Amino acid sequence: MTSKKEPKLLKIALVKDLKEGKSIKFEIPRKDRKSEAFVIKKNGKFYSYLNLCRHWTVGLDFDDNDFFSEDKEWLVCKNHGAIYEPATGICNGGPCGGAALYRVPLVEKEETLYADVAKVDWGEM
Repeated sequence: MTSKKEPKLLKIALVKDLKEGKSIKFEIPRKDRKSEAFVIKKNGKFYSYLNLCRHWTVGLDFDDNDFFSEDKEWLVCKNHGAIYEPATGICNGGPCGGAALYRVPLVEKEETLYADVAKVDWGEM
């Protein structure tokens, strides 16, 4: 008998609570630690990543929940100046050498955003 496993979904926020060009941080619990992540809204779409710069594993935002450049076109690491494309997480400048942020897959159900914890890209962690 085959059992169909439901994805492990972690509630992040209501869709209406995340405005264009803004972000919401959240924690993903793991057996050995909690990992910080964030979700953004850009051009009407939602994207989520672990809050880790690819140059050096520190948070991108200096703990102020502000991940965007002033013009809201890029995600920026405030520690190193690396810039990332919001839709792909790929580094387009700075010391991260073209690496991409670690993606947190999202599920949208009934006007609520969830992180699909089973499919998180943990990278080298």
